Amino acid sequence: MKAKIEFEYQVDPFEFNARKASQWIEKIIKQYEKKADSIAIVFCDDPYLLELNKKFLQHDYYTDIISFPFSTEPIAGELYISIDRVRENAKKFKVDESLELLRVIIHGILHFIGFNDKSDSDKAAMQVAEDQALKFYKDEFLKTEHYFDQVYDVVRCIPKGRVCNYGTIANYLSLGSARMVGWALNQLKGNVHDIPAHRVVNVKGELSGRLMFGEAGKRMARLLRAEGVPVKNDKVQNLDQYHWDPEDGI
Repeated sequence: MKAKIEFEYQVDPFEFNARKASQWIEKIIKQYEKKADSIAIVFCDDPYLLELNKKFLQHDYYTDIISFPFSTEPIAGELYISIDRVRENAKKFKVDESLELLRVIIHGILHFIGFNDKSDSDKAAMQVAEDQALKFYKDEFLKTEHYFDQVYDVVRCIPKGRVCNYGTIANYLSLGSARMVGWALNQLKGNVHDIPAHRVVNVKGELSGRLMFGEAGKRMARLLRAEGVPVKNDKVQNLDQYHWDPEDGI
């Protein structure tokens, strides 16, 4: 069963890597030998969360998060997070806003897992678990490796007989530009021994990087045809049939 972790905005969208956060949440849940089912995380503002606090908990005050657990095994529920409180607390405690948001998110997830924060000992255990989860995020998702290596890792996963495009890889890695992927692959100078760069085309299926593979631009098409990908006039035919998305395959 594949976990369904979704992020919704009741405020203006902001920069947030939902893919990494989803993977992180699922891995943390697995660390506690539990499974994730369907989890919705809703970003809202102070007034929105205050109304929920009054309606469901009979609390008339601002808070940073409210959790609604639906199931404990597998874990399912909804988290409502006030971005206003996150930003205010980040300033108050002099921490990065993005890390404060992650702390609040994992606080809610830990509640779903079974942690409480009523007593002093519960609060201490919760804080230790939050710190461990944030360290895991930093170690796992904020590695200092050059983005070239991330591009190469994705390209290595493209199966024979399939192609991917620069933009899809850029979106998967949250690079912001398809050109960054092209620049990384240009550094290979057509060497496909370990990294099958010939399987990367542009969004139209055109072999736009063919010249770097040699043979006056003919080698890239030859490599693709040898793997069963139809190419005509330096363009992959029936692109939808042969396109591979890392979201589905990694």
